[in-house]
Amino acid sequence: MSSALSVSTATILQFFFRHGATTAMCRWLDFRLFVAQKRLRLEASTQVESYDADTLSPAEYLNRWEQRALQQTDTSALTTPARWVLLLLGLLVALVGLASMAGVLNYSGRQPINIWVPLVLFAFLPLLLTLSSAYVALFSGARQSVAGHPLLLQLADKLRLKHFLPYQNVLFPWLVWQAQLLGLVFSVAALLSFFALATFQDYQFGWSSTLITDNATMVQMMAVISWPWHWLVSSPGVELISQSRFAAQEMAAQGVNQRGWWLTLVMAVTVYGILPRVALALLLRWRFIRQLRWSILNSADIEEFVLAQQHQPSRNPLVSDDPLVLPDVIDIRATNADLISWQQPQSDWPVVKNLGSGDWLEDEQWLSSSASARPRPVLLIVDPLQTPTGEMADCIELLQQQNTVVVLVLVSTQIDAERYKTQLKSWQFFASRHRITLKKGH
Repeated sequence: MSSALSVSTATILQFFFRHGATTAMCRWLDFRLFVAQKRLRLEASTQVESYDADTLSPAEYLNRWEQRALQQTDTSALTTPARWVLLLLGLLVALVGLASMAGVLNYSGRQPINIWVPLVLFAFLPLLLTLSSAYVALFSGARQSVAGHPLLLQLADKLRLKHFLPYQNVLFPWLVWQAQLLGLVFSVAALLSFFALATFQDYQFGWSSTLITDNATMVQMMAVISWPWHWLVSSPGVELISQSRFAAQEMAAQGVNQRGWWLTLVMAVTVYGILPRVALALLLRWRFIRQLRWSILNSADIEEFVLAQQHQPSRNPLVSDDPLVLPDVIDIRATNADLISWQQPQSDWPVVKNLGSGDWLEDEQWLSSSASARPRPVLLIVDPLQTPTGEMADCIELLQQQNTVVVLVLVSTQIDAERYKTQLKSWQFFASRHRITLKKGH
């Protein structure tokens, strides 16, 4: 890292995370949007600020940027997510959970409640949704994209975060985390509703099934379902299952001890409906914070911003203290690879896609689709006169998720040797930071 950022990274992370992870995300993405506008120089409001502008630390420069942004009322103002939308959604989801459990327990007193109904609705179905959410968030090809997730896209719009969509690798984990918290609210509200209703009414549970024709099968199934908590609460036994079985036309069982059923229901909702959701929510929070920290520490935006405040003229915000190493040279036309260009819509190369010149959402959708998974190695062609950016880093990350081999290739016919050497220093640092092979093409 250059001398401009010789201060420990802990100070920079503390600046962004001092008010929590959500505020850290908004501050960081606001800052990236500010840097992307290329109006980096902060005007000094006083003579003292002008005098010490060259001597501040990066964290102090960031504090000054934040103070300026807090005074703005236009598009450069700091973003505050509409938390009232999340609170309203949480309240609505809680009411749905309460009403759903109340509906299932709508006990007439003439026939027991079939235990399978609350088990499926409040234990097995939430578990299935949790597992599907875990797959989408952690393993699917679109795990860092709102493409194909219209509900998350609508949530971002309602929370007034839609202008952060160019940085979906940070925004998407946060949205998925919030969605899991809403799912958790539903399950907890349903369980609390059960306790509240059971306190003032005596519910009778039983079981009935068209496909399960003997009690022994039911005993085995309950033993499997109850295994996670068998050391705490025993599963319904043979006597309870035999006495509480009822046919559709029969009346409620009489004289049956119901404690085994309602304890099984409570434990099933807790173990299958709530605990997996809690675990996933905690995992997604950890993953989101890790992704946000990685984005902050591996972006060139802070260094570019600091250099602008220090009046250091630099067309190359990325620098490295490592010795310059000339990249290998490859003949692009003789290489059996698929070519993708960066901000070169008029490229003479037979590229399969040009990135960085149009709408980011279109690029992001393509990068998250199967079309970006190429059958051959991928060469990302860039002009060495260009400046490495965070958007390019995001594209490279998505390409690397879809392809085993991705190579960054510098190609230009109009650059002098000295200028190329200067630019190469930036590209060398960028390639090292993002773990991508760098080559010179012709």
